[in-house]
Amino acid sequence: MTNKIRLTDGELAEIRRRRPGVRASLACEDLYLTSEEEALFEEMDRERLTADQRAARIVEYSRAKRRTKTPAFK
Repeated sequence: MTNKIRLTDGELAEIRRRRPGVRASLACEDLYLTSEEEALFEEMDRERLTADQRAARIVEYSRAKRRTKTPAFK
């Protein structure tokens, strides 16, 4: 099995096609993406990251965000 490095045009188009449905599903749970989160997804599209790469980037983003909100213990 080969490890994909980048998404194809078709795969990227499918992700973009499904995004409005994902937003609607999140809205049903009263969850909305911030402009910063929207920018993250646009960046991942431009870089054509695979699903695994996207997941890793989202975890990285989430951890960084959490670190900035957590007060430092002395």
